[in-house]
Amino acid sequence: MFANLKKFILGEKRPIVRTLEHPLIGTLTYSDDAEAWLSDPKTSAYGFGFYISGDWDADGPEVGPASALVDHAAAIAAHPEAFTELVREFVDSQLQSVRSLAADKDEIQKLRVYAVFLMWPDRPDDGEIELRTSFDTDRMWGCAYLGRKPAPHLSFIGLDQ
Repeated sequence: MFANLKKFILGEKRPIVRTLEHPLIGTLTYSDDAEAWLSDPKTSAYGFGFYISGDWDADGPEVGPASALVDHAAAIAAHPEAFTELVREFVDSQLQSVRSLAADKDEIQKLRVYAVFLMWPDRPDDGEIELRTSFDTDRMWGCAYLGRKPAPHLSFIGLDQ
């Protein structure tokens, strides 16, 4: 109990793994702003990036990305076509069933996975998916990612500024 209180008051004293090379995911780089490890969507071999949280409660000499989340990201990266097809089917179903999306139909039809956010080490099968029409656009759409499936609805998140 006192160890957690001390960590809360004094902050994390273990060094943070700044860069991690993974054979499937590629380079994960720690972001101080995001407090997570990120891969760059623009340079990834599979066309989208990852945001992976750390397991700050795990014992060890240094803090790194949560292993369960890295494993999940690696499973996605191993079969990116299947993952993007799953997301595409979800987006298409939302476009068909949610009338309010009709006004943005042209944009929604062009959406593709931009990043997968795996944020909860205690819930490694859940996260969020960010979609954009291209790497250069600042308009962001998204959906939850629950039980390794996109759900429950597609929504406009806002502008990345």
